[in-house]
Amino acid sequence: MSDSRPTPAHIALKVLTRARSRGLREVLATGAARLREFISSADEIVILARPAGGELPERDDLEFVKANPEDGARYARDIGTDSASTFAARLSDTTHCFFVTDKAKVLHASWVTTRSAWTRELGGYLVVPEGDCYVYESFTRADARGQGVYPHGLRGICGWAAAQGLQRVWVGVESGNAASRRAVGKAGFEPRLTISFRRRVGRLEVAGGRCPQGGIETLCLDPTG
Repeated sequence: MSDSRPTPAHIALKVLTRARSRGLREVLATGAARLREFISSADEIVILARPAGGELPERDDLEFVKANPEDGARYARDIGTDSASTFAARLSDTTHCFFVTDKAKVLHASWVTTRSAWTRELGGYLVVPEGDCYVYESFTRADARGQGVYPHGLRGICGWAAAQGLQRVWVGVESGNAASRRAVGKAGFEPRLTISFRRRVGRLEVAGGRCPQGGIETLCLDPTG
């Protein structure tokens, strides 16, 4: 199943968890940023890809793990973008979450789907070509940034993908997020397409990346999932 658009109840749980994990100030700042986006905003999501496979370099300070439903409390405490219950509810045969930890806390988390995932900025689902996977909603704690944690996680996901018999790994990054683009580039990803979007008083316009009729060969956007 797809990683679906969150319901209002799930959004409320996510906001409460974020406030507990990261503080009320960040929640208010995020809300203000979303309001500015709603009124007037424009940006691009750059879609990058690389073949699955590759070795995960050993690091004594980091551990790469595939999460399970019982990890929801750790995710809520250390990452804070899902409650324990919404975290567990998102996991499925086609939706997975991976952690990079220092064995005491979760430093980084990335979600991976082999089907499709709701993307708030684009108001639709990014659909994965058959036999590939897509990495999204990646977050690195502020106290772990600049230490190669995100590229380490991406390399781990590429190795996992190959073990599952998948061919390619896709990832999307906002064009203005220079740090994430550098991290993704370090993990061997190369740009494949760009999807532009803008909002004017809540009205969303998206250019590029629409799924064609019939089969798909590249990651693409579908309003219905």
